[in-house]
Amino acid sequence: MLTLSRGQKKPLADFTPGTQFTVTVHAGLPGTDIAAFGLDAQGKLSDDRFMTFYNQPDAPDGAVRWSQQGDWTTFQIDLTRLPTTITRLVFTATHDDQAVGQSPTLTVELPGAVFDARDGLVNERAVMLADLYLHPPGPGGTWRVAAVSQGFDGGLRRLLEHFGGEAAEEGPAEMTPVEPVPAAPAAAPGSSLAGPLASTSGGKVSLQKGQSVSLVKKGGEPLTRIFLGLGWDPVRGGRNVDLDASCIVYDASGRDIDRVWFMGRSGQRGAVQHSGDNLTGHGQGDDERIAVDLTKLSPDAAHLLLTINSFQGQAFSQVRNAFCRVVDSVSGSELARYDLGEGGPHTGMFMARVSRTPDGWVFTALGLPGKGATVRAMVKPGRDLLT
Repeated sequence: MLTLSRGQKKPLADFTPGTQFTVTVHAGLPGTDIAAFGLDAQGKLSDDRFMTFYNQPDAPDGAVRWSQQGDWTTFQIDLTRLPTTITRLVFTATHDDQAVGQSPTLTVELPGAVFDARDGLVNERAVMLADLYLHPPGPGGTWRVAAVSQGFDGGLRRLLEHFGGEAAEEGPAEMTPVEPVPAAPAAAPGSSLAGPLASTSGGKVSLQKGQSVSLVKKGGEPLTRIFLGLGWDPVRGGRNVDLDASCIVYDASGRDIDRVWFMGRSGQRGAVQHSGDNLTGHGQGDDERIAVDLTKLSPDAAHLLLTINSFQGQAFSQVRNAFCRVVDSVSGSELARYDLGEGGPHTGMFMARVSRTPDGWVFTALGLPGKGATVRAMVKPGRDLLT
């Protein structure tokens, strides 16, 4: 078996004469996520369906199939099933909080060749292990293999930016017209929302769309740790609905400085943590949770925007009982809750916003439609919802 070295490139035909073959990655560091990204001729992830990993094990038409057993991740590749728009497959390894190169083993194996991808790695938490690429891209090109072993200290976010994630958000196909957040309706005299701004100091507050509440403990003390619980159910008699809860962190100028979602479950140096992905929506209580240590957020973290996306493109009309709630993690007390009510034809939802103010943190119920398979499509339109 040929051993490839970092930076080496070879024709795929040197290893296998066929267009159907297996790529296997052996990663010995627990918590390492292995994925394959199908990129276009500009090196961009222009179609989220060609992001193949544990949450989406099959690319369209079976071009790439992901499976895992223990430390071993296997990709079944059929190049004839790739659309002509996909000219590159990049195999990656990411870890939420440890350098990928610390893995006791990190190898990429093709038929007749193997590559030790730890070579040259230092602090990278998101690594491009190896490439399969069409050269030149387009008809008449031949498939080649490159041993890469390069990455980013910044983790998955930087990797997605490298693959054009930010550019994809700017394109018109990803834009979502978002209505302004309506002003909170006037509260009835004596209601829990009476006064300039309601507070959770007296117990749980149920919110309507557009209403805000100041987040404090019972008795008025500042909160230190909270979790944001989001839940939903499929419509009665409907099939499973794979919705994904995410949190986008913005600074005061509207620049997104972090994202926590199913492919990057930790942010703000561990201050924001995702509970993991729920693929069906079945079960009682929260389907997904995002825990926040308010005392450990960076000083420039001004807004936390909570979103839900339909990864498989199912509309929110197929969802019932969607809600978002805030819970004091220390006492376990529910502080505020927003029930969405009816769904709609959209595939994304801006559920709520948590904002830093001079007087503490404020929770605002949004319930505004969006679209897109992942949180990437929500970042730019979400900026309009920060004030």
